[in-house]
Amino acid sequence: MRIKNRTMNIPHIRLPKLPWRGFLAGCFLVSFFLGILAANWVGREKMIQYGMLNQYYVGQLAYAKLDSGAYFLYLCRLRMKVFGMAALFIYTRFGIFVLPGVIGWYAFSLGYLFVNALVCMKLQGMLLVLVSLFPQIIFYAAAYFGLGRVLFGVTSELSMPMGIKRLWKNPGLFLLLSAFLCMAAGIWLESYVNPLLLMNYIRRM
Repeated sequence: MRIKNRTMNIPHIRLPKLPWRGFLAGCFLVSFFLGILAANWVGREKMIQYGMLNQYYVGQLAYAKLDSGAYFLYLCRLRMKVFGMAALFIYTRFGIFVLPGVIGWYAFSLGYLFVNALVCMKLQGMLLVLVSLFPQIIFYAAAYFGLGRVLFGVTSELSMPMGIKRLWKNPGLFLLLSAFLCMAAGIWLESYVNPLLLMNYIRRM
């Protein structure tokens, strides 16, 4: 007499998906605004006294000699350390705090820097900060965008290119590797391309 194994069917509860693009964008904007508030709290006099964004210091950068190779290695250690930490934490329960925290810190620093530039150098300072962000900011944003997709579990929406789909059956792995490549490309641009743009802009100021 055969006895069939009976298994208890536990209903699967699906948690509502967060609007992750809006969530990360909101973290960025809130932190950017907090950076602006912090800069205003510090005050104009202290910014002018202790800030590095003034005509004298910026003018020195116009003819400074930069070892791009050493700068690239320095940025690799600096940027990849933070990015690698965020990439590891997205596979844990703490990823929901770490990734927005990293993005928020960059946004906070950017907001503070914008106000510092505006106070010390007016419109020229604002443009200087914008020039200092390009073109690497595009690849950095794409890298953290990829981590956000992995963290919030929306890799199933990914439409992978022909050929690559045969090689990578795991969209999450494809996103993670793509994010690291974007980060490496951003570091290379920040080391070799951005300094040229900055020097050309400063010389024309």
